[in-house]
Amino acid sequence: MLTPDDWWDAVEPRLLTRIDEALRTDRLIQAILLLRGEGGPQPQPGLYEAQDLLVERRAELDRQGLLPPEPPPPTTSQLIARADAIAAPISAVEACWDGDSQGWCVDLVAIVSRPGRDHDHFDEVRLATLREGSDTRLFTGQVPPWPEAQQAVEHGQAVVRHAGVPFHFTSPDAPDVDLPRWWDTQPADRAEHPTEQRGSAPDA
Repeated sequence: MLTPDDWWDAVEPRLLTRIDEALRTDRLIQAILLLRGEGGPQPQPGLYEAQDLLVERRAELDRQGLLPPEPPPPTTSQLIARADAIAAPISAVEACWDGDSQGWCVDLVAIVSRPGRDHDHFDEVRLATLREGSDTRLFTGQVPPWPEAQQAVEHGQAVVRHAGVPFHFTSPDAPDVDLPRWWDTQPADRAEHPTEQRGSAPDA
């Protein structure tokens, strides 16, 4: 049975370069496809074996200082300043899950009273995208809990205390993109006649 070092010695150098680049940019799924594709070790590693190999390979790149540093998360005061800079009336602050090639993240947005792309009466202004790692965490058992969700709750509640509006997060415990938005919870008459909400009591 091949050891992890034997696997990597068996990978063609150009393919290894592509795999390492995918790992450096947190594209674990692409790295799995590359490792199990043509030019990889034979016989091909199984899916779970490939995951384990790539998690260890990424850890080795990290030990060598070859992974880019994570950008610092925004501070609460920065998020409050961004909310204060919004010209349209803020009706709520919402946290919602999103995902891309790097994995899951949480968008913290201000819901404003104006027609938007997804609603006739409300729009959203992004305050921050919070991410605390890639999908590698799913294979190493680091999540749940999801630290970006916890950050979104803490930051969001601080912003709504300042702005005097409700806070909404449908699923803080598990990622899901097919969830009701804040505006879906509003009565029809309120949606048809949205009013400025600053100064109202926030709902945590």
